[in-house]
Amino acid sequence: MLLLTLLFGIWRGIFSLPDQELPVIFEIQDTPSGVVVTFHNATERIECAEVIHKGDSLFVRLPMYDSELRLQVKDSILQGVWINHLQKGSPAIDFKARYDIPERFADATAAATNITGRWETCFDAGSKDSSRAIGQFIQTGNIVTGTFLTESGDHRYLEGIMSGDSLKLSVFDGFFCRLYLATVKNNSIEGIFYSGKTYKAPFRAVRNEKIKLRDAATLSSFEGKPYFTFPDVDSNLVSLSDEKFSNKVVILQIMGTWCPNCMDESAFLSEYYNANRSKGVEIIGLSFERTADFNKASGYLKRVQNRFQIHYPLLFAGTTGTGAVDKSLPGMKNFFSYPSTIFIGKDGEVKHVHAGFNGPATGEEYESYKREFYARMHSLLID
Repeated sequence: MLLLTLLFGIWRGIFSLPDQELPVIFEIQDTPSGVVVTFHNATERIECAEVIHKGDSLFVRLPMYDSELRLQVKDSILQGVWINHLQKGSPAIDFKARYDIPERFADATAAATNITGRWETCFDAGSKDSSRAIGQFIQTGNIVTGTFLTESGDHRYLEGIMSGDSLKLSVFDGFFCRLYLATVKNNSIEGIFYSGKTYKAPFRAVRNEKIKLRDAATLSSFEGKPYFTFPDVDSNLVSLSDEKFSNKVVILQIMGTWCPNCMDESAFLSEYYNANRSKGVEIIGLSFERTADFNKASGYLKRVQNRFQIHYPLLFAGTTGTGAVDKSLPGMKNFFSYPSTIFIGKDGEVKHVHAGFNGPATGEEYESYKREFYARMHSLLID
């Protein structure tokens, strides 16, 4: 079989949505261990090392989510589909890329305004899915980076441009591909948010430097002492009553391997645990997956463990769905979002519940959360 030449360097890819094109920038590199494809989102780099180049085909598996690109190589063009196997029905989205095009959004003109700052935002106002958010942006020239903070988590690393009075932002992280197109006038932003193959919703924002979301400690609560028994990735049953957790400060991480904000939190908690595990702290990940197949679920969890060097147990706690967390974890009240974090003192009592996670893409919000987290853990550990 003839192996067609693969061009190494920067590529511009396009996801074909029903009525829009969603651009992304990535790099293909030839390394000693094989071909590596790296997606760029502002300062984030998502490295895909599971790449197969065979004949005129290129298969790229994303490192955390059960999604892949299946592409045909033809000179300076790659063409095929992206499939997210964790989405219902695994819908394929057409994808096409051209070599040596570094601009995410082409044909940009001078920016008519600068949107640096915080914006009070509402997505899909008036619908049952309406949600509040904070747009947080930094603009240099006509280049814009930032994110939207919500009470469940952030939209991660957005990147794009201001071209005249038009705002264009996009992101691809392996689970979501998202596009934001808007017009900015008189300190207001009005536009459309696209996510994946089918989701489309209006959004509106007004400049408000003082805007805040509800306190994450008020969204969910826990009554009584937690109790559970779930299998880890090797089918060993783990209970909070196990001797390992006795007289320890324990963090319960309610998560899913399909959840990008959960992955940001996993990276943070793993780093904390690896530096502080000798101080009397334990963490248990309770994962709710989009499959009831234990072998599949454990496979996803093992990939996450390897990705973030997680040395605390990740347990398969059940599948996602309305009431799933409340059923698997009696005592949980008003479960709000993945991820959620439950802090348990040495006496086995719940001391704090934190809903959602705004990660490193949020800048100072993330740094503020880390300071709060360290202070809480210090207090619990010396108690």
